[in-house]
Amino acid sequence: MNHPHKKSFLARLLDRIIPSPTDFFGLLAEQSRLVSATIRNLNHYMQTADEKTAELLSQDEHAADTLKIQNLHQLNRAFSTPIDREDIYRAIEALDWIVTHSKSTINEMTDLSVTPDRHMQLIVQELLQGSEALERGFTALTDYPPAVEQEAHSARHSHRRIERMYRHALAELFKGEVTPEMLSKREIYHHMMDGSRRLHAAANVLHDIMVKLV
Repeated sequence: MNHPHKKSFLARLLDRIIPSPTDFFGLLAEQSRLVSATIRNLNHYMQTADEKTAELLSQDEHAADTLKIQNLHQLNRAFSTPIDREDIYRAIEALDWIVTHSKSTINEMTDLSVTPDRHMQLIVQELLQGSEALERGFTALTDYPPAVEQEAHSARHSHRRIERMYRHALAELFKGEVTPEMLSKREIYHHMMDGSRRLHAAANVLHDIMVKLV
């Protein structure tokens, strides 16, 4: 007598030939959670300049690289995907770049002997709001796609606010005689602005995915 829960030979064969679909939305949600955790660490560093937090950011980058590779591997071997493969690839890359920029910001600050100032703190706080919006948006893809549009919009709005903060920081920085310290800070501001552009790119990918789902 066959066990009621035992799969037939044909079912087992089909599982081998056509594996169960990968939960790509779940993978992207996990990756977006890591982005938020990284930006929280970056925000803490900007408040404290704590060396241990800088080490945590290195660990975040390694974890992000591992997760990116795993997600790309899943994408390459997937028999089918819920949306275009290109959109999944773009999302994986965009989220990973935010983490990369966070770590390299700390590297540059260390190399140039720059301590966090008020402008850097405000920019990172806004970057955190944007990354948390991304996290909510990617998490909502599975259950409630209409909510994704608002979160993508929130992340893009954070980028626009950071653009204004960036211009204000530069205008305030270059008052008076130019010094090496001013040039070093300008490099950090510029690097943080690049990180914001990566946030904006990820928000655009999130919105593109939502449009194709609804």
